[in-house]
Amino acid sequence: MLKISLIEPMSPLFPIKRKVGAYCRVSSMHSEQRHSYEAQKLYFQQLFAGSADEELVDVYADLGISGTKAETRPEFQRMLDDCRTGRINRIYTKSISRFARNTKDCLVTLRELKKLGVTVCFEKEGIDTSRISDEIMVTIMEGLAQEESGSISKNVRWSLRRRMANGTLGIARVPYGYDKVDGKLVINEEKAAIVRRIFSLYLSGYGARRIAVIFNNEEIPSPTGIKWNNVTILKILRQEKYIGDIRWQKTYSVFMGVTWKINRGVVDSFYIRDSHPPIIDRETFVGAQALMVKSTAKVSKKNENPFRGKVKCRCGRSYFFIPAAHRNYWECSARFDIVMPCDNPIIYDDALNAAWERLCTKLRRHADDILTPCLGQLAILEENMNQGEILELENREKELRQRRYVLCKLCAENCITHEKLLQSEAEIEAEFAEIADKIDKISAGVDDTAEHLEIIYKLISTTSPQRLIGMIIEKITIDNGTAVFELTGGLKLKEVM
Repeated sequence: MLKISLIEPMSPLFPIKRKVGAYCRVSSMHSEQRHSYEAQKLYFQQLFAGSADEELVDVYADLGISGTKAETRPEFQRMLDDCRTGRINRIYTKSISRFARNTKDCLVTLRELKKLGVTVCFEKEGIDTSRISDEIMVTIMEGLAQEESGSISKNVRWSLRRRMANGTLGIARVPYGYDKVDGKLVINEEKAAIVRRIFSLYLSGYGARRIAVIFNNEEIPSPTGIKWNNVTILKILRQEKYIGDIRWQKTYSVFMGVTWKINRGVVDSFYIRDSHPPIIDRETFVGAQALMVKSTAKVSKKNENPFRGKVKCRCGRSYFFIPAAHRNYWECSARFDIVMPCDNPIIYDDALNAAWERLCTKLRRHADDILTPCLGQLAILEENMNQGEILELENREKELRQRRYVLCKLCAENCITHEKLLQSEAEIEAEFAEIADKIDKISAGVDDTAEHLEIIYKLISTTSPQRLIGMIIEKITIDNGTAVFELTGGLKLKEVM
């Protein structure tokens, strides 16, 4: 008979301690909050000081940071990185509201930690994610924490609106041309002179871009500390603070929102008149606003140009149309870019039109020489390409059928669960449908390049060049005085201007 002996597992001489991390956070820098922060750190350090089975690796503490967004908390992100590298396998925190106040972020983080084998203990709520049933409780408690954060946000917004309405809200961001002394705006005469000069130049006929170039050439420091640009100039021209007024809530955000939005009457706004000393008189400011409205009207009129939206630069940015007194022209939008200015020169609108008309004339005269050979080559290429693509797709179908057979066999042998089989079959069926759709398109000749060329062939002899712009031009790329016209169907033709 066989003799079987039991070999019992050996107990380690030194028990392996579980590596734990503690997370704490306070949402402001006030003295009482700072005390809470220090108290939380000290609590966790003392808690694990004499533990026999757990070792505190680190205390991760974010001070003065809101918990509504996980990505804005550097210590929280450092803790997650340590979890991913296996440095810690358990997290302790005082409560869910300290961990996060965003339900979605909280649950996504907890599920990732669970996959990494890291558990989280919330002391106040008595929740431990090592118990699977607690995930529902986490959802409920986290929802309450988010509601609490939302309630705090509403109270803060209400307080701010009250202060806006009675004119007691202080200015956080000091506008260029002012200094802040004892909570009040005081004119900085050196910078105020630059502001006055901007308004004077603009009303004299200088555009925002031209003013920026002048200031950069004179090496005048900009409000941003880098170079002047048209955006900075226009912001100064639109700023009502330079006439001594303040408009509150030009922009707004919603709770847990990603970005700020321009207030177009969605929420209340407040206009406070004569709240601080003005730099610009009201007549000058009104004149600048009227000129900007007039310029905007010109921009709207320019949009009637048939090449609008089609002219691109070799650098990848767009050319925009500029109406001028003597000769309209196009200019790359990156010509005055601060970081990477584009040196592609301007092109005149009449030269671009002349280049297009010359190209249309060539196409009319030599359509048989240019387009007919292209159509023949496309027909041969499409036929060869279609046969190769269909064969490749059919081979992929065979691979999917084999994969489905293997999965069914593994499920029958209890190597994978039935749920996993159903999930994999759904993925396979989706790919089958995609392959069938591709085969149908190829068989039906969806690649319509040849069809587009046939249309161009017919239109070129019966339609004027101006009408053809909107019908057959996809894009025009400008490269140092040369225009590459890309027509529908992918045909590219070059013309020197």
